[in-house]
Amino acid sequence: MAMSGQPMFVRGLGATARLLIWLIVGVILVALDSRYHALEGLRSGLALITQPVRHAARAPFDLADEIGSFLTRHHALQRERDALLQERADLHAEVNAARDQLRENTELRQLMALDSRPDMRGVAATVLYQGHDWFAQRVTLDRGERSALRAGLPVVDAEGLIGQINRVYASSSEVILVTNRDQLTPVFIERTGQRGLVAGSGRRGLLELRFMPGQTDVREGDRLLTSGIDRVYPAGIPVARVSRVTRSPNSPYLRVDCVPLAGIERDRIVRVLLPIAQAVGR
Repeated sequence: MAMSGQPMFVRGLGATARLLIWLIVGVILVALDSRYHALEGLRSGLALITQPVRHAARAPFDLADEIGSFLTRHHALQRERDALLQERADLHAEVNAARDQLRENTELRQLMALDSRPDMRGVAATVLYQGHDWFAQRVTLDRGERSALRAGLPVVDAEGLIGQINRVYASSSEVILVTNRDQLTPVFIERTGQRGLVAGSGRRGLLELRFMPGQTDVREGDRLLTSGIDRVYPAGIPVARVSRVTRSPNSPYLRVDCVPLAGIERDRIVRVLLPIAQAVGR
């Protein structure tokens, strides 16, 4: 038993000796390095050798930092883009509102210019909406009996005749347009004085000058004005301009197509003409 335990004791002494030797060597190396920088080259060599390992170990952390920075910049750019888009939409809305206001002011100035004619005094009104039946060719105004309107009164804009009031309610009224199929408007050709009737076609961009004999002097571009013989419309209101003249050998009359001069499809503000005595009373 003593013989078997002796090698273990010897091995223990050997391990202690080795530890002691390494401690002495370590102390000596520390002293030499601190006083004479003897291990500077060794450290540089080890740093050079382990540099790829250190870079590889830091790569995941660097990648994570880069991804985080990218996401932060991406979110910031998205917020900036959204803010710019909202600002653009707001500016676009402001520009459209300014354009609408300018157009409305222009229409108002043009309508006010009609007051220079003593036979064209009346009431300004706003077009609320078009008729539910597009083919009926009617619009609704925001003025009615409370503004002293009644059926039969003519409605104009700064360019020409719109139509006449068909129905009147307390605070609104319905206007039947000159382009309605049931509308006949007595007119005369401004250039020659030849009289005729303008009929609606059921389409807003087209009228027809009817019952013009084949030898009538009518040309493209001629302007048609109200003649006033029906005592509904004052004389001299522009109605239409001749767009095409067709002569048919099978008919004694010309086919004369016209386009309305008033802004029937784009008007928002119109003027209802009142009888002179009623206008003066207002």
